Amino acid sequence: MVKLQLALDTLDGEEALKLASLAAPFVNILEAGTPLIKSVGIDIVTRLKSAHPEKILLADLKSSDVGAYEADMAFRAGADIVTTQGITTLATIREVQREADKWQRRAEVDMTGVVDPVERAKEVRGMGVSLVLYHRSIDEETTQGALWDERAVNTVREMCSLGIDVAVAGGIDQDVLPLLRGVPIYGIVVGRGITSRSNPTQAAQQIATCIWEIWRG
Repeated sequence: MVKLQLALDTLDGEEALKLASLAAPFVNILEAGTPLIKSVGIDIVTRLKSAHPEKILLADLKSSDVGAYEADMAFRAGADIVTTQGITTLATIREVQREADKWQRRAEVDMTGVVDPVERAKEVRGMGVSLVLYHRSIDEETTQGALWDERAVNTVREMCSLGIDVAVAGGIDQDVLPLLRGVPIYGIVVGRGITSRSNPTQAAQQIATCIWEIWRG
C-alpha cells in the first residue's frame, strides 16, 4: 500500500510534535524536515521517534557532503531513513548508502534540481540505493508556477519501472493524487496540505482515504 508521509517543516519543535500527534493515526512516515532539524537540532528526530515508535521516521538532512558522518548522526538519533541530494557527488551518495547498510536502514536520494531524474536514479540504483524521491521544488512552484503535469507523472512512472521505491513530494493535495493513479509509487509526501490546515487530523484522514481509494486495487 502507498505510504503517506507527513513533512514537518515548522521551525518550532513543540509545534512539530503537536502536528505529528494530530496526524499520526493516518500517516505511515513522519519526516523531520530540513528547516525543522536546522532550527532545533537532530534531537527532534529522537523526540519524534520516542513519541511514535511505530512510525517510520525520516530525517531529511539532504546531505551534500560528509555523507556517512551526517547519516550516522541521524541513525543514532533514531531515524529509519536519511536523505541525501541527487545533485551532490556520487561519492557522498555512496557514503550515505553505505552507512544505511551498516545500520540496516535506508537512504533516500532527493532528486530536486536533477536535470534527468531517471538517469540519476539508474546511477544510484547501481550503488545499492533502493529509494528515491521525485520532488517538485516549492521555490519553483511559488516563483515559476511549476505544477504537476503529464510530463512529471510520466517521469515518476519511468523511475518506478527501474525496480526501486519512488516517493513523490511537492505541492501534493487531493487534486494532484488522481493524476498519479496507476503509478506504483512507494510514498506520498504531504506537508502544507496537512500542517497548514485548521484541522490537521481531518486533513490527514482525507488524504489517507483518497490514497486508499486510488491505490487499493
